[in-house]
Amino acid sequence: MNLKNLIINRVSNLKFTNQTVDLEHIMDLLDVAIYAPNHKMREPWRFVIFQGEGKETFVKRYVNTFEESLKNDQYLTVNKVFSAPVVIAVVMPKTGQIRDDLEDLQANAAMIQNFLLLLTESGLSSFWKTPQYIESVAFRSTLQVGEQEIVVGLLMIGYSEMKIQPKPRKSARSKTTIYT
Repeated sequence: MNLKNLIINRVSNLKFTNQTVDLEHIMDLLDVAIYAPNHKMREPWRFVIFQGEGKETFVKRYVNTFEESLKNDQYLTVNKVFSAPVVIAVVMPKTGQIRDDLEDLQANAAMIQNFLLLLTESGLSSFWKTPQYIESVAFRSTLQVGEQEIVVGLLMIGYSEMKIQPKPRKSARSKTTIYT
């Protein structure tokens, strides 16, 4: 598939088969995705990958940080994401300088888009999630994210249970002002 069609046909997907995803393949794709533009070559990302028992262990640890009456709701909430065959947490170090942090966040977005396109090209489906709980002390602590880091998002990865058609977009022309 050419790049234009790849961009147009990449869709977010929440329904995956149980087919195992090869982690070596995921690592190979990440090694390409990191060629995103990033200011001063800070390479402002790190990855935490969950699969199989690792996902279950993490979810249990996270849920166990809550009092008993909240555990079931928390399990249902977090398991919406962790039900995917593979989940990747993308973590970004903060520099403490708002301009640098903004540039680093943009670099992470470009890297994630690269990765999502590479996944699509290789026959995998994905969904980039940013649930509110990724900002919580409980989640960050369980994930071992430091105070000077942020979780940019969770990437759900697997083989699609169904074919999803891309939703149409408004033309860029309809959202463009040109000064000549």
